Amino acid sequence: MSATDTRNPTAATSETINELFHETMRGYEKALKSGIQLQEESANLWRELLTKLASPKELQAKFESMTADAFPEARERIEAFLETCTRMSKQTIDLFEKRLGVYQATSVSDAQRRVHDLIESSLAAPWVNVHSALNTNAKIIASWKALADRCGPAVKQ
Repeated sequence: MSATDTRNPTAATSETINELFHETMRGYEKALKSGIQLQEESANLWRELLTKLASPKELQAKFESMTADAFPEARERIEAFLETCTRMSKQTIDLFEKRLGVYQATSVSDAQRRVHDLIESSLAAPWVNVHSALNTNAKIIASWKALADRCGPAVKQ
C-alpha cells in the first residue's frame, strides 16, 4: 500500500467528520433560531393581550398579578434556556476535542474507536439539544397560557 493510498481514507474520513460536524452545527442553529422565534411570537401574543384589556384598573390589577406570578416563571424559563445553550456549547467543544483526538490516535483500532465515539456523540448531541429546547419552549407556552387563563377573557366583542 503506498503513502497516497493511506492518505485517501484519512481524507475521506476527515471530510465525513467535517460533514457530520457541520450538520450538527446546522441542527444546533435551527433549534436555537426556533426557540428565539417562539419567544418572539409569545412576546407578540402577550403584547396583543395587553392591548385588548378593558380598563386601566383591570390592566393595573392584571399587571400586578403578572408581576407576582409570571415574571418569576419567565425568569426560570430563561434560565433553563440559557442552561440549554451552555450545555450545547460544551457539547460543541467536546466534539471538537474528540475530532482532534482522532488525529492523535496511536493505532488503527484506537482511531476506529475514537471515530466511532465521535460519530455517536455527533449524532446524539442534536437530538438531546432539540428535545431540550422543545421542552423549554413547551413550558414557556404553558406558562403564558396559564397566565392568560388567570387574567380572564382578554377579548371584548
